[in-house]
Amino acid sequence: MKKFFLIAATYFIANSAHAQLVNKCATDEMFLESLKQFPELIKEQQVAGEMAAKLPIQNKKNTVRYVPVVFHILHKHGLENISQAQLNDAIRVLNEDFRKMSGTNGGSSTDPLATDIEIEFRLAQFNPNGLPTNGVNRIYTLSTDNARDAQKSISYWDARKYFNVWVVNTINNSGGTPGSIVLGYAQFPFQINSQTSTDGVMMRADQMGVIENVDLSQQGRTFTHEAGHWVGLYHPFQGGCVGGTSSNCLSQGDQVCDTPPVSTATTGCPGSRNSCSNDVPNLPDLVKNYMDYADGNCMNMFTPGQKARINSIMPNFRANIYSSTNLNAAGINADGSYKTLTPSNVKAPYYFGYDVSSLAGTGWIQENYMCPGDSGWQINNSVSLVGSGCMAAMNLKTWRTNVRNAFSSPNIDISQLKNPTLSFYASYARRSTASGDRLRVFISDNFGRTEVLARTILSAELSSGPTSTSAFIPTSSEWKKYTIDLSPYKSYTNLRVRFELQSLRGNNIYIDEFKVDEPTSVGEQLKSEMNFSLFPNPSQGVSNLSFTNSKNQRFEIEIVDLQGKKIKEIFVGDLSEGAKELQFNVKDLYSGLYLVSVKTENGMFVHKIWIE
Repeated sequence: MKKFFLIAATYFIANSAHAQLVNKCATDEMFLESLKQFPELIKEQQVAGEMAAKLPIQNKKNTVRYVPVVFHILHKHGLENISQAQLNDAIRVLNEDFRKMSGTNGGSSTDPLATDIEIEFRLAQFNPNGLPTNGVNRIYTLSTDNARDAQKSISYWDARKYFNVWVVNTINNSGGTPGSIVLGYAQFPFQINSQTSTDGVMMRADQMGVIENVDLSQQGRTFTHEAGHWVGLYHPFQGGCVGGTSSNCLSQGDQVCDTPPVSTATTGCPGSRNSCSNDVPNLPDLVKNYMDYADGNCMNMFTPGQKARINSIMPNFRANIYSSTNLNAAGINADGSYKTLTPSNVKAPYYFGYDVSSLAGTGWIQENYMCPGDSGWQINNSVSLVGSGCMAAMNLKTWRTNVRNAFSSPNIDISQLKNPTLSFYASYARRSTASGDRLRVFISDNFGRTEVLARTILSAELSSGPTSTSAFIPTSSEWKKYTIDLSPYKSYTNLRVRFELQSLRGNNIYIDEFKVDEPTSVGEQLKSEMNFSLFPNPSQGVSNLSFTNSKNQRFEIEIVDLQGKKIKEIFVGDLSEGAKELQFNVKDLYSGLYLVSVKTENGMFVHKIWIE
C-alpha cells in the first residue's frame, strides 16, 4: 500500500538534486502534494494498479472512444489568450498521436510496438446548460501567472462529463525543481473521486499546438504527454530502474511490461540509450515514448502495454465521459461526428447599424483577445456612416505589434437566400506608409469552433483616409464598402461573421452598416462578386475605383448623368485578371449626383457618386 508513494518520493528527491531549466511535467509533484490533503488516494492508486494488472483489455478493436474537451483560457489580454485556430491545432496534434495517424510523427514510427490508442478528443459543442459553444471559455484574470489548482475554480465544467484543460501563461513550480519552468501537469484517473473539481490538465499556452504563439521544441506534445497521464499512464522513469522483470513489471515503475525501465528522464533525442541494465531481458530505453521527456519531434509512440493499462483503468474511473449519453449531451454523435445544430432564430436578410450604446442583448460579441480598455473593438457613438454609432478599434493606442482583437455577429440562418451576400463599410487610416494592419473576415457555421477565412483586407486597400500620426476620425466621404459572396456557405443555418484586426502599428478603424442579404439585381450581384468600391464618395477631386477582375476581358467605365447620358470616360480597354485600382478626376464636373457605369463581358452595373 505504501510502495508506490515511496517510489514516487524517491524519484522526486532524486530529480530535485539536478536543477534543470525546464521541468516538463509536474504531475508527480502535484500528486505528492495531493496525498497530503487526500491520503485516501494511496488506496485509490492501489486499486487502479490492481485493475490494470488483472483486467483484460476492455476495448474491442476499432472501437474508438470519443472524449469531449473544454478549454478554459485564463488570460490577462496577453499572448496566453491564444486563438481558436491554435487550440484546434493542439487537438489535431493530440488526436494524431493517440490514433497513430498515417502521415504524422506517430504514424511514421517503424517501431513494432507503436500502437493506436483508439481514443479521440472533440471540442464540446454544447456546454453544461445544453447551449451551443465553441468549446472555449475565456476569462480575464491576473491568476494566469504562476497558476496552480486553486485557479481552476475560476472556470470549471463537470469533470465526469468534460475533459477540462486549463490554459495559462505560467505554472507555479512550488515543490518542483528549483528555478525550473513547468510546462504542464495532469491528474490521474483514480484521483477523480477525491479531487473532482480539479480533474483535468493544466497547460502553458505556448505548449498548445505548433502554430502562432508556441514553443516549437516540444511540437505540441506536452499536451499528448499530460493527456497520457489523464488516461492513466505513468512516466517510464517512474521509480528509476525498477519493474523490469515479468514478476514485477505490473506492480512497479510505470506498471507496464513492454516499456523498459528508465533510470532518469530522457532529454533531446538520443539514437539509442540503455539507462537500466537490471531488466530481463535487458532492452534499450524507449526514448521516443510519449510518456518520457524526449524532444517533441522525437516522440512518436505509445505501446500495447500502455494501451492495455488505459483500457483497464478508463472504464473504472472515466466511463461516463465517453458514454453515448454524455457524448449526446455534449453535441457529439457516437461515431465522433458533431450533431446538427438547430437553425438560428435570426433569419436573413439581416441588418445591423451599431446604433446602440452597448452590444448587450444584440447577439454581437466583443472578443478583444489582447487589448483591454478602449483600444479594442467597442461601440463608438461619436462616429458613424449612417445613424448614431459604429464599431471602432482605437488602434492608434495599441503600442504592441501583432495584437489580435475581434468582434462577432449573431448566428444567422442564410439558407433561404438564393445568392447570399455580406456587405459592410469600413474606414481606416495608416499611421505611416509602413503600417501593416490587416482586417480578416472569418465565416463559421458552428459558433466559431471551426472557421473559414473569407477575406483579408490589407492596410493599403483598407486605407480610406490620410496617413497620420494623429487619431483618425473619418468624414462621411472616408468610408469604403466591401462585399463578400456568401454563396459557398448558402446552406449555413448558423452563419457567424467574425471581424479580426491584426494590429501592426496603424491608426484607428471603424466598421458600419453590416448587412447579409440578396444582391438587389444581376448588376448588384456582379458588383458584389467584383468587390467593387469607389472612394472617396462624395468626391471633390481625384477618386479611386477598386475591384477584382475575374478574367481577361474588356471594360467600358464612364460617368453618366441620371438620364444615362455620357458625361466623362474613365477607362475603355482590356484588363487582365486580378485586383485593379483606377483613378479619375472629377474637378471639371458640376456638383451633384452622377452614376459610374461599368460594362464588362459578364454584364453591367452602375454605382452612385456624389460630386461636391
